[in-house]
Amino acid sequence: MAAKLERAWRPSGVVSLLTDFGLVDPYVGVMHGVILAGAPRARVVDLTHGVPAQDIAVAAFYLERSWKYFPVGSVHLAVVDPGVGSDRRILAVSHGGHIFLAPDNGLLTAFCADATWVRSLDIERFSLAERSRTFHGRDVFAPTAARLVEGLDPRELGPVCDDPELRPIGGPRRISERAVEAHVLLVDRFGNLVTDLRAVDLEGSASQWVARVGERRIPILATYSDARAGELIALVDSFGCVELAVVKGSAARRLALSPGAKVRFERT
Repeated sequence: MAAKLERAWRPSGVVSLLTDFGLVDPYVGVMHGVILAGAPRARVVDLTHGVPAQDIAVAAFYLERSWKYFPVGSVHLAVVDPGVGSDRRILAVSHGGHIFLAPDNGLLTAFCADATWVRSLDIERFSLAERSRTFHGRDVFAPTAARLVEGLDPRELGPVCDDPELRPIGGPRRISERAVEAHVLLVDRFGNLVTDLRAVDLEGSASQWVARVGERRIPILATYSDARAGELIALVDSFGCVELAVVKGSAARRLALSPGAKVRFERT
């Protein structure tokens, strides 16, 4: 990774949290408490706690498409951590004036490639005095975020890491000049099937393409209101990805598809 010009760290006071913890248990609230105990001026934003359990790919997808809407100087905690309690490292990545903290499991792949620096967190130094083996969100990530909000120089977080774990980046596959094969990345709470096909990957206008699932040919429309209730459509979502939806219904249920399923897109 090439060295980049580093701006002086000026914490905004904002800490974003992304986890697979859900909101039924007290885990998220406890993380808030630890951050605020160490940095009373912090403003904690719950980006999402609805990542499917241990789904690193979905966590990365959400973080990669959300961080730029936060002010420079923000700290982003991404705690989707199947290896918690093992000897896996915790990474701190400086990217675009933001600091990202996540397990070294590929979650920060997109940020490592263009990072100012990547460091391996000194866990012993920055964790709570009594550290559990199963809740590093509370005992390591949260107190470290508090220290950064209070002005800790991020370069003190630990030694430079030259070999972060990188996740293979998949994506749509061009089948022919007029056909692309994509994959379902996730199912959102509305039952929409979000694919890894971006609108910018399509030649010409998205409206010139259709999604094909089995014998179904699904048009790409501009908005949900361009179709009637119950109709199956495709559209470009707010992340710039093409998703399949049923107006006032569930595409996942209608098509019986789940993450990893293939969807073919054809130019009309």
